[in-house]
Amino acid sequence: MLLLGAGPSGGSGTPVPDNALMDSDNAVLLDSDGQTLTETPMSERDIVTSTPWGFAVDFNGGSEYLSYASASNAEQAIKMGGSATTTAAPSSSGDTSNDGNARPWATAIMFKSDGDSSNQDIWGVGQGATSGDDNVYLRQDSSGNLLFGWGREDFGYNEVSLGTVNSDDWYGVYIAHNGTRLSAVDATATNLAAAFDIRVMSSSDWDDLGSNYSTSSNWSSTGNAMDRAIIGDVFVGGRGGTYSFQGKVASYISTTLDRNVAMPPDAEIEKMIIDPVAWLTDYKVGETARRPNSYFTFTFALNDTSSSNATQVWLMGDGVDDSFANGVRNYVWTTRVQARLEFNNMVSDDIEAVTIPRLN
Repeated sequence: MLLLGAGPSGGSGTPVPDNALMDSDNAVLLDSDGQTLTETPMSERDIVTSTPWGFAVDFNGGSEYLSYASASNAEQAIKMGGSATTTAAPSSSGDTSNDGNARPWATAIMFKSDGDSSNQDIWGVGQGATSGDDNVYLRQDSSGNLLFGWGREDFGYNEVSLGTVNSDDWYGVYIAHNGTRLSAVDATATNLAAAFDIRVMSSSDWDDLGSNYSTSSNWSSTGNAMDRAIIGDVFVGGRGGTYSFQGKVASYISTTLDRNVAMPPDAEIEKMIIDPVAWLTDYKVGETARRPNSYFTFTFALNDTSSSNATQVWLMGDGVDDSFANGVRNYVWTTRVQARLEFNNMVSDDIEAVTIPRLN
């Protein structure tokens, strides 16, 4: 559809003459004299964010990783308080569970892979890589396939395929769990698919959130219990010194979700991925939030202990107090030392300036 211009702006700061010919995205095609005008397509225009996106932590695969300073099960959403139990599915599709033991959560990460052909953990929560260790993770396999998994080392993981990644693009991966925890018998592809909302965005098109990857056909490995305790550590860039990631991570976010409420809508998911600072302001501050280890709620605020335990926003060098010596601080409360990520087997130069297309 073509429209006549009627104002001074073409949507990205370019002056637009009256009566200019425009398409339905308000991109100018011809001016009033019939001359072609150059206008940046909507899909290429910069996205204004409150998040700086100027730095990332670089991992070279040599047993480098970040780990959460706090080992407490009460200070991280995906640990779910260290509970070991099954929980019922929500009564309504699209909601979180109302089970008294349900501990729903959501997480998002911004990363860029180097394309190395090895098995790598991008983030993980759990005990590690020893037989019998329980873990939840996002990983990249030797063929560049992206997978989310939950299970026990050497006993089996439930895994869902999230497509492939390349070494050219940045990726934002959002994973939300509605609180349902399944026994091995009940961990079917259908039941697992219903328990998660998983989205993948990339710098090839930050305007496309895409559909939920958690479908029964994408769950390639099933039948593993989710009722074991997820304890241990929070890792970014590997699983301790194993499954080391090769690439850059610009942000990692983790948060509790309340019980018996609607799962986050698309607008919130997009904001959590591409603008976590604004996400905090728009969706967290002043709102009801849940403690990681219980169903008790509180009012979320910055520089607050309960809020810092329930939600971590690590900006990988863009935080005001981030440094190699300080670690990567939680944006929710930057001066709270126990909420930081610590560098392991790394050097100060691993905090690097980066350019993320359309977000810098």
